[in-house]
Amino acid sequence: MNRFIFASRYARRHLLLSVLVGCLSAATVFGLLYPPPFQHMLGASQVFVLLLAVDVVCGPLLTLVLASPRKSRQALWIDWSLIGTVQIIALLYGLHAVWIARPAVLAFEVDRLMVATANEVQIQDLSQAPQGMRSLPWWGVMPVHTRAPKDANETFEALELGMAGISPAMRPSWWLPWKKAQSAMAQRMQPVMDLLQRRPQEAARLQVAIQKTKLPLDQLYYLPLTSSKTRDYVILLDSDLNQVGWAEIDGF
Repeated sequence: MNRFIFASRYARRHLLLSVLVGCLSAATVFGLLYPPPFQHMLGASQVFVLLLAVDVVCGPLLTLVLASPRKSRQALWIDWSLIGTVQIIALLYGLHAVWIARPAVLAFEVDRLMVATANEVQIQDLSQAPQGMRSLPWWGVMPVHTRAPKDANETFEALELGMAGISPAMRPSWWLPWKKAQSAMAQRMQPVMDLLQRRPQEAARLQVAIQKTKLPLDQLYYLPLTSSKTRDYVILLDSDLNQVGWAEIDGF
């Protein structure tokens, strides 16, 4: 049998299997760990998709290069096992990388909602968080409120850490139960109509987000949604403070 025909047959099978595994991995990452808008805000989609594309393509290419009808069945299985092992290790490395950088905390800070990733949270201080908030979720975000500084020293410390990129959302000792944020959020949220008037250049994008909520405009409010990587998002809320949508717009 022609070597190329032989190798291409197995490479096609390998490609289909790799694509299937890749789709399941992507569904897990983007459906479980990084639901919208976090995949966009934190830049996970570009990194993981690139890694996944390399992993999916390289395995079948190696099969195409190494497979030969002149090799014994045992030699072929050794080749495929080694290629599969390399692919699995690369995939697990990528999954681990996106898991440790997953969004873990959604904190209300004064006038905004702040997303903190698992590797940004000061894990060593989790024991200082309130009961029931002393471990990070394996997926999804834990909603928290953040307290005000207790004195001038804490105010200065918060400013100093803030300049270093460490916000109260990343400091478990500053967390409070989510229910304590409700009154402050109600005072700080603004009508979406105001945002439409202030950002006319973004009106089309915002209108799409509004339509997805299926709520009347006069029942929609917003708060800025930020992370250590971007400030250009808003969370859409209904009158009961339920999160009903989001838009990629600067809310400040």
